[in-house]
Amino acid sequence: MGKLNRGFNQTALNGSIGAVTYVTRKGVTVARQKVPAKSSARRTLRSQTQRMKWMNNIRIWQALNTVGWHPSFQNKSGLQTDFNMFIKANAARSSVYLLKSEVDANGGVVAGVQLTQGSLPTIGGSLEEGGAFKTNIRMGGITIGASTTIKTFSEAVVNNNPYISNGDQLTFVALHQVSGLGEIPRIQADVKELTLDVNDEMTLLGDVVDANMLSVSGGYLTTSGSTNGGAAVIHSSLVNGYAVSTEYLAVNNNLLSLYQSEEALEKAIQSYGGLSAIQFLVPNVEDLVPATVEP
Repeated sequence: MGKLNRGFNQTALNGSIGAVTYVTRKGVTVARQKVPAKSSARRTLRSQTQRMKWMNNIRIWQALNTVGWHPSFQNKSGLQTDFNMFIKANAARSSVYLLKSEVDANGGVVAGVQLTQGSLPTIGGSLEEGGAFKTNIRMGGITIGASTTIKTFSEAVVNNNPYISNGDQLTFVALHQVSGLGEIPRIQADVKELTLDVNDEMTLLGDVVDANMLSVSGGYLTTSGSTNGGAAVIHSSLVNGYAVSTEYLAVNNNLLSLYQSEEALEKAIQSYGGLSAIQFLVPNVEDLVPATVEP
């Protein structure tokens, strides 16, 4: 609200109302029009483009959350949540522009987001032909088959990787793009968790994770990953308090490039009616996320 002041003679006006400023000089009141800063349009485009990126990252979070898991950030402060940290970490890293109709239909595109951040060494890995994800976890000379037990698997992991201890957990994440060109893009998540136990001789590995999910390639642990999506393996530990490795989703999604171009951004903006409408895109991103499951 503008504030208007009168001088001692009760006729002189000084102050502003809206975009008009009143100034009195020698008894004469002059009205001046305020000129907006030239950079406001540029700031609006930058800020709203950033907000548009949030929507796809929210869809990735939600897809993972539907299977009872969510990204984890070890060093967040007491006032921060894993969701806040996930959005912040991927604001610049993941640029995917969804149409309004795709957002409204809960659509999403698998992209190379950061899933975790912590103090344990990064496992990492590379996508092989066919979508298999070859990790940097050494397995020695073990061969994984139908008769492999948790004990055998755990011993191979612990004995060949000094930064991994008995009782630690490996989380296998796969995100699948389950729609084709011209359809609403959708994300399907598959997450399996395995606690290493060198004393468990009775439980078969295939009873904890899918029988064909894990294998050994060139002496390294390999997961089935995704033929069209992304994969990651995460190491977490409770030995000295909660700790997790920093991991990123490795992606081989043939839809991704179609949603990252300048043309995709322009189409997304227009689907909301232009820049003036996009400011109402995400009034409160926290409201869009279901209840989370803490690690």
